[in-house]
Amino acid sequence: MMIGRSTFRAATWSVRFFRSSVTVKESTAPKGKFLSPKELVNKKHAEEVEAKEFRNSLLKEEFAFEPKIIKEDVDTSTKRPIPLNVELLQYKPMRLPRTHGHKVAEIKFRGYDEKDIIRASEFAARAAFFLGIPCSKVHTLKTEKRLYTVIKSPFAQAKSKENFHRVTFNRSLIAYDANPEVLDLWLSYINKHAFDSVKYMAKVHTRESLDFAEKLATLTSDDMKLPEAYSSDSTDPIAAKVQELLKSDTFKQYIDKAE
Repeated sequence: MMIGRSTFRAATWSVRFFRSSVTVKESTAPKGKFLSPKELVNKKHAEEVEAKEFRNSLLKEEFAFEPKIIKEDVDTSTKRPIPLNVELLQYKPMRLPRTHGHKVAEIKFRGYDEKDIIRASEFAARAAFFLGIPCSKVHTLKTEKRLYTVIKSPFAQAKSKENFHRVTFNRSLIAYDANPEVLDLWLSYINKHAFDSVKYMAKVHTRESLDFAEKLATLTSDDMKLPEAYSSDSTDPIAAKVQELLKSDTFKQYIDKAE
């Protein structure tokens, strides 16, 4: 008597970790008019002469190396003590005490690489300390874990499964008692040195008087002026462009029409 056997194909399982990052590249399109070959050669020559003069000016005088240090340890390669700003990278970011406890901003960091998340959040905390902004410690938020199961192929290997495991790390940092201009400077500095693999989300809190809406409704185009910090500098191209827009007839037309 023969007994038939049923052949079973065992499903294969595998776990893969993947990361997602977005890299933004600046446009390489030429700005302005093209230089002629002679103008380009003259420009390169002028830059070389300027760089040579700058190097010679640095070599004329000897600069004393007297950094502030914590330890008396000497670097084996440079034979010099480790500067204070480099030594502090081995410790947690320092924090300033709160004066009033008014929450002015909250930054959330989100990404798939935990090391980049830690570096980005601690960089923001250190920048806040040197700008005089009281901040909380870097809070660790809930880590999100997701498992995606898909088939390897729709036909030949339809019974074979494949798993993708994604882990998303989250951190948050809260700033207190900061001037709006200093807060904008802090956020712009963080944005300038942001990590490509980290997503930044900032929530800014502002406080206005109770009659703010009434004052805003009565504003006219003549009341729109640049801050004194920008209006005093006539060499700033951005300030000049904003000043030009504020004085344009189109801007005045839309502002007066909104009233």
